[in-house]
Amino acid sequence: AGVADAVAFVADGRFHPESVMIANPNIPLYRYDPYGKVLTHEVYEHSRMHVLRRAAVTTAASARRWGVVLGTLGRQGSPAVLDHLQRMLARRGLPFTTVLLSEVFPAKLAAFPDIEAWVQVCCPRLSIDWGHAFPVPLLSPYEAEVALGAAEWMAVYPMDYYSKEGGSWANYAEPAKRAASRDRCAPLGRAGGGCAGCEAGECEDD
Repeated sequence: AGVADAVAFVADGRFHPESVMIANPNIPLYRYDPYGKVLTHEVYEHSRMHVLRRAAVTTAASARRWGVVLGTLGRQGSPAVLDHLQRMLARRGLPFTTVLLSEVFPAKLAAFPDIEAWVQVCCPRLSIDWGHAFPVPLLSPYEAEVALGAAEWMAVYPMDYYSKEGGSWANYAEPAKRAASRDRCAPLGRAGGGCAGCEAGECEDD
């Protein structure tokens, strides 16, 4: 299939159209509101979103204690992605705390004042839309991989969490793809507070 020239979205809100625009920054999107019977050309602040999210990733890259949130609302949380992130943090030699939450609010995460960065396995849009409201970085799995040195920042923000062709951070990623991503996540040295077991080849990853 070729690249579309435009996208037409029938909806009375912007949540899902925004996801389409994030993943397709160069394709115009028109939204038709069937209730108001209005057709609008929608726009999204891609530059501002990238600046905010890259700033959060940069801050998280120096974090020495992490928290991992697994969402329990509906089918948002993925135990496979959770396991992948836990192994990645362990390989990096970073201590972490895992919590299960049905909803993620700043006040709930504030109960863990020693956590310097969070990664949430819930809704990908949570970090994009509300990450700036949290006192410490709240990353998506993709952003966490960038912060941990396993992935590069992408010019087009990936919205492939539910795609079978998605990245190693996606729900349906093949185990080999996730293992390759962890292999790119080099352990920290002892001077940086890293894991001596990783350096000795004693940490179990797979």
